Amino acid sequence: MVRFTVLSMELMSHRAAGWKIRLRLSSDNPGVEALFETCLAHFPWRSSTADEIVRLRQALNVGDCLIAHEGNAGVIGFLILDRPKAYVSHLFVHDDWRFCGVGSGLLGVARDMARSPLQLDVDAQNEPAMRAYKAMGWVEKVGPDPMRSNQRRLSGP
Repeated sequence: MVRFTVLSMELMSHRAAGWKIRLRLSSDNPGVEALFETCLAHFPWRSSTADEIVRLRQALNVGDCLIAHEGNAGVIGFLILDRPKAYVSHLFVHDDWRFCGVGSGLLGVARDMARSPLQLDVDAQNEPAMRAYKAMGWVEKVGPDPMRSNQRRLSGP
């Protein structure tokens, strides 16, 4: 993987796998929403797809969005970052591209942009994500938040 310290169109690339990370373009919006809807099928405990799409659009309007893109597949992952808070509100990777470094690449670029360890919330029922984050060195904030009992706050390495 190659990292660029200057914010250019390509922030990271994985030449062997063929994907690149860059900032979102408005033309990426349909691909982001399509990927998001596909991923929501794995989260039956979430609210309706329409409600989740509204939240996604709101987050896209206020945060920095990083796109993992592959020439033939299009948008294969995305991350939305609230840079001042170093908070990741959304991180989704297409099923076919999991375990290819896309998620960790997006998190690495976001950490570089925030210049701080990141935080994010994970659905308590999303055990595969919890295992993946913990394997990457993320730690769970001590004690559940009574206001968000269905979520776990994690802090990045």
